Amino acid sequence: MISGIVRSADGQPVAGARVFFASGPGPFPDIAALTDGQGRFALSAPSPGTYEIECAASGFATTRTTTTALKDGQVNLEIFLKRT
Repeated sequence: MISGIVRSADGQPVAGARVFFASGPGPFPDIAALTDGQGRFALSAPSPGTYEIECAASGFATTRTTTTALKDGQVNLEIFLKRT
């Protein structure tokens, strides 16, 4: 499981941001999540490996980050978005 929080550059949570896998190990279906009111999200990684995660929200520049998901492991991310 890959979970975390999306924040603006000044540290405020960003609600309604779309967080999704941009690339990963092997083929996988389109998996995405929208952040809740506190900017939290959770994505279920289909298999262990390295994933590029993209985050997009209205009024912010799209951001991409790389993380590694381990079998039966929990990954916590904090993603910061810059205003456009």
